Amino acid sequence: MKMISIGNHKGGTGKTTTTLSLAHAAALRGYRVLIVDCDPQGQCATALGMRPEPGLFNVLLRPEEDIHQWIRETRRANLELLPGNQDTAAAQIVLGAKSASIEFIWAIFSPLRREYDFIFFDTAPSVGGIQERVMYAADHVLIPSATEYLSLDGVAQMMDMLGKLRTQHHWAGSLLGVLPTFYDDNTSESRQSMENLKQSFGDDLFSPIHRATVLRECAAEGKTIFEFAPASRASQEYESVLTDTIKRI
Repeated sequence: MKMISIGNHKGGTGKTTTTLSLAHAAALRGYRVLIVDCDPQGQCATALGMRPEPGLFNVLLRPEEDIHQWIRETRRANLELLPGNQDTAAAQIVLGAKSASIEFIWAIFSPLRREYDFIFFDTAPSVGGIQERVMYAADHVLIPSATEYLSLDGVAQMMDMLGKLRTQHHWAGSLLGVLPTFYDDNTSESRQSMENLKQSFGDDLFSPIHRATVLRECAAEGKTIFEFAPASRASQEYESVLTDTIKRI
């Protein structure tokens, strides 16, 4: 089993869409998958047509209890969700009160390795020390980056965090890669950002996800891209990203 954290210090980069798309693509291939929503907005549940709940908050508050009581079925084969909501923002207080170590989240989720083929963590741009601990828990980190300047700065900040985790905490994980999102062949900013990413990351760069209205529409319908528009270019691109991911891990 692999734990994959998806994050960027910049918001609006397609983190949740990427998490849900890769997770469902893996589930459709027969892998057993868990999504962990670490974002206070609780958008994973909403985008799956479910109700946000304080699942992660409860897990962090009572790590000694059975985590399965907060895991929800998604009505999709092989795909389950540990939901989040606005209470996730208060989890930083919990971590501070517990003087939680960098291994705190890793210790909670590692026992689930026997049950799932993949655990995908969807992270917020910054929720106190949660993002740092979630990144430490990961075997691999995927960084979605919108092809515009501010998002590239968020990638640089993420790489700095991963470097510090490796040098200060002996993190044993690795960068899965950088995924360009909202790519538009017709804009010079998008093309230049893509070129900058190629120069910086080379083989660690995934093929881009093009800007697509259908990705917003499927979230509004509470469906993944594979349910809402299975024949779309977006679904094919995310399917390709999963194939590449499996090759890399």
